[in-house]
Amino acid sequence: MTFRRKSLLGTLFKSLLFPGAAAVIAGIFIVYVLVKEEYDELQDISLTGKAHLLLNIFETSRDAGAPLDASDLATLLAFEQTTFEPDERTVFWFLDAEGRIIAQSDGMNPALRPDITADGPSTAQGHRFAVVSSGGTDATTVIVGIPMKERNEAITDILLGVILGFALLGILSVAAAYWSVRRSAEVIAGLSNNIAEKNEHNLSPIDRRNAFTEIEPAIDTLDMLMVRLDSALSAERAFATNAAHELRTPVAICLAHVQRLKAKVKDPATLSSAAEIEQGLKRLVRLIERLLQMSRAQSGLGINPVETDIAPVIILLLKELRDREASPEQLCIKGPTGAWTGRVDPDAIGIILTNLFENALKYASGPMPVCVDASKPGQIEISNDCEPLPPADLDAIKRRFVRKTPVPVGFGLGLSIVQALCEQSGCTLTLTSPQHGKRRGFTASVSLPLSLHT
Repeated sequence: MTFRRKSLLGTLFKSLLFPGAAAVIAGIFIVYVLVKEEYDELQDISLTGKAHLLLNIFETSRDAGAPLDASDLATLLAFEQTTFEPDERTVFWFLDAEGRIIAQSDGMNPALRPDITADGPSTAQGHRFAVVSSGGTDATTVIVGIPMKERNEAITDILLGVILGFALLGILSVAAAYWSVRRSAEVIAGLSNNIAEKNEHNLSPIDRRNAFTEIEPAIDTLDMLMVRLDSALSAERAFATNAAHELRTPVAICLAHVQRLKAKVKDPATLSSAAEIEQGLKRLVRLIERLLQMSRAQSGLGINPVETDIAPVIILLLKELRDREASPEQLCIKGPTGAWTGRVDPDAIGIILTNLFENALKYASGPMPVCVDASKPGQIEISNDCEPLPPADLDAIKRRFVRKTPVPVGFGLGLSIVQALCEQSGCTLTLTSPQHGKRRGFTASVSLPLSLHT
């Protein structure tokens, strides 16, 4: 069963999308209702005031004996002639007490007159009308109307402005959220990289510069876990090292007694038994040496704090290898020329090459000699003649206690120790079988990280 990976940014947007959209819609609706109500109220007050003004002017002129006609009344609104479009100008009617039209706007469409008699503002036929009456038996009523077009356009513009403002706010919010999540992801990535650097040789506390305050309790727990793990690993290494050291002395004593026994006894059966015991003890000595090497490899041996020339170490190891092999024709050695400057620990190089030399001598089974080529700076190749190994076995033999040959003297630890030390010292171990250009053989190549000025 597969699970979809969740995105922090996607989860944040999804969790904020519906509440944010609801808040935006509610905000736009509230702004629209409030603005429309207040704007309509102001426009109605202005319209009613215009109606009262026209009625007062009309009655004042009539009481003075010089009633105004429609053209005179239109001059009161002359600014609308040049400012507004025809469908945006104010219209009016003056009615007598019996409802007959006394005066009206120029070019007025009779069908536009509303059937309204009650005072106050009202809406009809796309206009907003205000009806004002002077009262009394000889009352004059004025009906003043303005088109709703301009009012609706104003409300629409306000609504569009509000929508645009919310849209801009949404865009800025999304950008801010994206930037914040990216910054947070970078911090978490830095924390992840710092945790990824931890291994059995580096269990130091996690760097708190890449941590948020909210997740520091989890980091504290992780630090405590690494402290306990470091203690357990240290105890395990100490046990392996101490056990190997403690075993060396009694095993050496037993081996010495067996060798003395062989020198004293003459019985063939007893000599055979003593020889078998001697071989078993020698095998145990080699196992103890491997365990000590593995313990040193697990302790972090590999990098030297200062750069040193490791060529003399390699030359000394090659000399010991030459002295160990009794048949010179079975060994081909090419030593290093010049200095090999690097930070690889000399002890690590000694353990790596010793194990590779022993591995080559132990598993050589053909007529071709064992060859050690260290003539290229930073490159050491150890080759031996044997049956070729399949690719799957080349990876398997790097693990502990894995052997692919029936040789009884091996423990399956040598190459695993070499691999561990190579990883710690920055070296690269490459295993090849068969040898390049041949059908048989095995080659172990070690590449050392030398300094550029070497």
